Amino acid sequence: MDDSSLRLIDVTLRDGGYRNNFDFSMKYVLEHATHIQESGCEYIEIGYRNGSVVPSPNMGLTGHGSNDYIRALKAALPKIKLVVIAHAANIGDDDVREMAEAGVAMLRLCLNAGNIAETLRLARLARSVGMEVSCNVVRVSAIDLPTLGALVAQLDAHRDVIDVVYFADSNGNLTPKAVQEIAAEIRRHTPLPIGFHAHDNIGLAMANAIAAIDSGVTYIDASLLGMGKGIGNLKLEKWVACLLRKGSKRYALLPILRAARALRDSSSYTEDRGDYAADVLCGLYNYSFTDRQKAEAMLAGTPSA
Repeated sequence: MDDSSLRLIDVTLRDGGYRNNFDFSMKYVLEHATHIQESGCEYIEIGYRNGSVVPSPNMGLTGHGSNDYIRALKAALPKIKLVVIAHAANIGDDDVREMAEAGVAMLRLCLNAGNIAETLRLARLARSVGMEVSCNVVRVSAIDLPTLGALVAQLDAHRDVIDVVYFADSNGNLTPKAVQEIAAEIRRHTPLPIGFHAHDNIGLAMANAIAAIDSGVTYIDASLLGMGKGIGNLKLEKWVACLLRKGSKRYALLPILRAARALRDSSSYTEDRGDYAADVLCGLYNYSFTDRQKAEAMLAGTPSA
């Protein structure tokens, strides 16, 4: 396969944080990141800046993305690009400048219809201080194609400050056909590189990722053991094995397998902390993680509110 344009972002330390309240030890983070760097993975997402949608004061290391944390990783990891993700409502201009100074290579901004203007303003600032910028359309399965196209067209008008447009299957609802349709709709409105973030609620993360790259998507997210919100994400170790099986020579699998073993043996690893059955139903019925009570009510045999 021609994988010259492919880029892989390991999201274990961020999305995996939903399983352990972002409580990874610095010792574990450094060991993990060293293995990921050795694998040839181009990017590692090291956490949120100032928390997820609703920040918690009890979050651990990878939920805050402090300047000291970023600097420590930058010093230890000269060959891999550090990525931080943030919601526009949670960060300000000083955060952007400080992250760039500390060593963040890419800022990912979570995008929805209500925060476009502020996200684009922060994107412009991030580019001005030397960071790559990814605009990540979240919960894409809840957006119809015309609405998505209009949103992407707004981003394309600012393509000078955006490096990649991501679509995230936050609800784990997409099928390969839907992934192809979404990728095609995005491509109709922008020539920018496209990225895909998969969740595995109904077992289609791998099939969806394959459909994505077959549709011209070049950035893919994955996490070790699939550790992530709810049921979790595309499994990094299996994704790299799949790429190698398809003929890629870009990545080394053994460091990733060593990292997966180390994660499973560490205190940082937990299985899905929620109800597995509810997560499957959320994927099937396109419920967001915050609407999982609807699935729980179905399981309990009671009508949802």
